[in-house]
Amino acid sequence: MLRYSALYLISFLFSKFLGLDRTVRFFRWGGSLLQPWLNHTRAEDLIELELKQALEKVPLAAKCLDQAIVTWTVLNFHRYPAHLKIGLSITPLESHAWVVVENRIFVDSYNLVDLTVVADYGPWSQNLTTPIEDRTPNSEEK
Repeated sequence: MLRYSALYLISFLFSKFLGLDRTVRFFRWGGSLLQPWLNHTRAEDLIELELKQALEKVPLAAKCLDQAIVTWTVLNFHRYPAHLKIGLSITPLESHAWVVVENRIFVDSYNLVDLTVVADYGPWSQNLTTPIEDRTPNSEEK
């Protein structure tokens, strides 16, 4: 649980000082370096519970973006095909970040129907437990 708290802290600092894209690239790079040494996968429910417990231990006000980045990283690390999504609504002006694996939504969500997805970072896992289409923003056909 301490390692997840550290990830929340890193996500909080990096997203504020380096921006979203650099933070996501850092977590994707770090997770892909460490993943080959993982011998097992954990159940999604257990991961979600551990992440929520770790969030309670973090002394910072981690918002949905930081929660989503860490959740996306940990789920991909355990070979789940997680998508990090960021949505925006113009009226009223709101934004939210969440994670999707197949049809399951992680990071407390509210009224996602009114949000337009403005960023979708696909899974980075090499050996996914379930195949899913990779729809990263940079993979558009030219």
